[in-house]
Amino acid sequence: MVQVRRSGRTRALVGSAACWLACSRPEAPAQPVVAEVAEEDVPEVMVEKTWLKGQLHLHTSNSGDSETPAAAALRWYETHGFDFAVVTDHNFVTAPERAGRMLVAPGIELTQNVEQCEPPPEPGLSCLLHVNALFVAESRAGRFSFPPASSPRRDELFARALRASEELEGVAMLNHPNFHYAADAGLLTTLSASGLRLFELANEAIDSNNAGDAKHPSTEALWDAALTNGARLFAVATDDAHHYDDAPAVTARGETAYTGDRGFVVVHATRDVPAIRAALLAGEFYASTGLLLNSVSREDGALTVEAAQAGVTIEFVGAGGEVLRTAPGPRATMTLAETPGPYLRARVRGADGRKAWTQPIWRE
Repeated sequence: MVQVRRSGRTRALVGSAACWLACSRPEAPAQPVVAEVAEEDVPEVMVEKTWLKGQLHLHTSNSGDSETPAAAALRWYETHGFDFAVVTDHNFVTAPERAGRMLVAPGIELTQNVEQCEPPPEPGLSCLLHVNALFVAESRAGRFSFPPASSPRRDELFARALRASEELEGVAMLNHPNFHYAADAGLLTTLSASGLRLFELANEAIDSNNAGDAKHPSTEALWDAALTNGARLFAVATDDAHHYDDAPAVTARGETAYTGDRGFVVVHATRDVPAIRAALLAGEFYASTGLLLNSVSREDGALTVEAAQAGVTIEFVGAGGEVLRTAPGPRATMTLAETPGPYLRARVRGADGRKAWTQPIWRE
């Protein structure tokens, strides 16, 4: 047997090459032959990428408005088929241990509920500006406090949260822009120029107002307006869950239960937390309210989508939210060369109302 020493560790080579070296030299000593091999000459073991279902917004008893301990909330997500989850409690970094097979990452919701902001909220609404910091440093576990605000302007308050996310070594995600109409398309564009990459297109809490109303565009319309203005934003779907096994009891006492497994992301990555983080920042994922895709390809100026079920409609969307092409599923392709605008994305609709959204591709 021939042994290869690499980086202080020894690996055994087996197969035809090892046999040739051993059998063609009868004078070979009984002890293994140690060969120094250059680092670049030893092939790495390639780990297969897969599609991983994940939750980027959930609350536990560390938030103060949930009664479920982190371990119980994570068990709930594991039993519902999630591959990873980030815990995002209000101004508290929760860093629980891994729950069974599911990967777990620490996070925080940087919650700014301030008395005044500019522009001011509409009558009956409040200044509720929330940003998640995902995959933060475990060493920062515990309570987080903002430094004093230097301005009541919304853009500066959100920028303060982006700076806090960076300080915590996290990935910033702007939460529910239509909740109390915290952020419009112009603000999303501005924050994208400051480094924001993720925002909640579909926060599935009951009061997130994703659809907008007669005076306010939907969160999807906000996304298209920001993308048309040059923003490079990726869209996520989340639960914003607060209630788990206790949801029936919450409902029974006449309160609203904020439950889970309604909005999630599916990431194309190897099964480890750093790879998932990198894939989110690269847009290698899709957002979903329950509809699953077999594959998404965003390569060579083309966007190809294949749904996991029949009976879906695939819509290709361009600048201004214009639907450029509608195709029956389960598979369809469109290229940037076929669209006049700066970007192209896809939306998949199921007959039951569930949706999935790919991330855009851009004309360089």
